Amino acid sequence: MIAFILLCAQVCVRKRKSVRAIYNMDTVGATRISLTNEEIIILTEDFAKDYMKKYDDSHSFEHAMRVKNMATTLAISENLNEEQIFIIQLAALTHDINDSKYSNNNDGTQENVLRGFFNNLIDDKSILENIIEIACNVSLSLELAKPSSSPKSIELDCVRDADRIDSLGAIGISRYFTYGIVNKQSNISSIIDNIENRTNILMNNINTDMGKKISTDKYRIIRMFIEDYRNTMLYQEIS
Repeated sequence: MIAFILLCAQVCVRKRKSVRAIYNMDTVGATRISLTNEEIIILTEDFAKDYMKKYDDSHSFEHAMRVKNMATTLAISENLNEEQIFIIQLAALTHDINDSKYSNNNDGTQENVLRGFFNNLIDDKSILENIIEIACNVSLSLELAKPSSSPKSIELDCVRDADRIDSLGAIGISRYFTYGIVNKQSNISSIIDNIENRTNILMNNINTDMGKKISTDKYRIIRMFIEDYRNTMLYQEIS
């Protein structure tokens, strides 16, 4: 079994190198070569991994991969077709690219960065626009700020739900603490309050059926954590 896993890993590495070589030839002026959806996903993963390497662990490339995989699971549960799943996967991988929390504005807007990248990969303009629209509208804060003008589609729901699910459960707790400490220099109490307030709002903004089931299970972990924390804190208040 271990030998088989290692063999699969070696095949994946060789395939990635082959795809990069094709893409590099294309971008330096050789005849444009049509890429398969799988090859485009590989290149997008490489792009996201490199772009997000300076992000902290709360919004790392690993987070993007979890969102991609969860969004794919939700899309399958909604019986979406291959093209829709392809759009969802690319949007999920890039939904935090040039995020305002980490952007220094040197690269322009998130849309500009994504358009510059995907213009070299996606020939179908309809697919390109769908990817960019979804990737740029995943944010819960953005959705709540402009609910009437926020885009709506099942593809966007899948990516939004996947991103929000990653803010729940054990991984969600670790992400809140990482972001709060690294970026906000917050204390533990304020992070706990933020977890409680944010997840309460988040739970009212899950749209897919499977997303609701998964988020409900993970929300229980959040509630148990907060309750245990506050019960424990009572002991230090006893004189």
